[in-house]
Amino acid sequence: MSERRRLARVVLREGREGPLLDGHPWVYKGAVQRLAGYERPGDPCEIVAADGRRLGHGYCNPASRILARVVGRREGPLRPQLLRQRLADAVRWRAEQGLGRPGDPQSGRAPLGEPVDPDDPDDPDGATDAYRLVNSEGDRLPGLVVDRYGDGICLQLLTAGMERWREQLLAILGDLLAPAFVFERSDTPGRQEEGLETRTGLLAGELPEPLVVRELGLQFAVDPVQGHKTGFYLDQRENRLLAGLLAEGRRVLNAFCYTGAFSVHALAGGASEVISVDTSHEAVRLARENLARNGFAGAADLVRREDVFRTLRPGRQRYDLIVLDPPKFARGRAELEAASRGYRELNRLALEHLAPGGLLFTFSCSQAMGILPFQQQVQAAAAEAGREVQVLRRLGAGPDHPWQLPHREGEYLKGLLLRVA
Repeated sequence: MSERRRLARVVLREGREGPLLDGHPWVYKGAVQRLAGYERPGDPCEIVAADGRRLGHGYCNPASRILARVVGRREGPLRPQLLRQRLADAVRWRAEQGLGRPGDPQSGRAPLGEPVDPDDPDDPDGATDAYRLVNSEGDRLPGLVVDRYGDGICLQLLTAGMERWREQLLAILGDLLAPAFVFERSDTPGRQEEGLETRTGLLAGELPEPLVVRELGLQFAVDPVQGHKTGFYLDQRENRLLAGLLAEGRRVLNAFCYTGAFSVHALAGGASEVISVDTSHEAVRLARENLARNGFAGAADLVRREDVFRTLRPGRQRYDLIVLDPPKFARGRAELEAASRGYRELNRLALEHLAPGGLLFTFSCSQAMGILPFQQQVQAAAAEAGREVQVLRRLGAGPDHPWQLPHREGEYLKGLLLRVA
């Protein structure tokens, strides 16, 4: 992208500047009065109110329902220097959490280095080498996701504006991180809504086979080629740790187990038994492999390919801890009503199958459903199940998945830890 390119101008309708003044990073098409100076998707732009007040800079794409995305309010348009600064800030924040290596503070470099050695007490990664390095709007880089897996990275370019920075992004990430491989998974529905083609594949280096990462000392195989998201649910790391801490002596059901990460943590925490359920043949295979990889070969025999609603049908056994981490039930507001019914029914069944004093980890990853509506459905489920429920904790993604306070859509993962009487 040319650093000197003339800016397009996004002019809002009268009275529609409120969300931007509050700090929200999106401008919906319906809020725009006119777009001037536009040439092609991803054009850098300035965003102004109807009275001419400048509200910020970003990039625009009239093909998308989110016509403009804000990258800055005082810093000006996104330029190579600002892009490098934002990326370095994101990497530095993960290092401050104990994720990644801080590198040379003078240069700002934070090379990924070798995969974690969990037996090395001086390893600053804390036996974790899989986490999110860049979280789109949460790191003020809308449309960019970068995940670390071992000594390489997997990235997603989700918007036309970020696609325009492809070459510069790869160069800066290479300089900052020196990854052994770079794999792209730009294959989300949102990218198609931006008018962009799906792009996946190896961009640099060589992808290990298998690609095995460590999370808090446990090992997991990651499939960045065919797996969900970029290959692993990195956003659940802290919740898996908590489940492991509470699992000792308990009989556990991990519903929608995917690759079995909650199951491995539960067994590592001393669970007496873990039943893992998923409808995907590939997920069941990977869950069994991950259990065996961590020394729980016996539990691999308890991984079932089965529909969770069947697992929770009346008359089935009770559990002391259940994890409900279903796929997205609502892709937009139009599907919220049906999603609400689904969450209510699923949680009702789970609550009915918990022994007295049992624990329920229940989640929604539907961006369109906020934490309060989700909590209301769980409350209704408890009433229908006739169970008294304590809320022990609200749950969400870890600090490597930051979100901007005005941008509630960034808090896509929400959950509750419940205890039943």
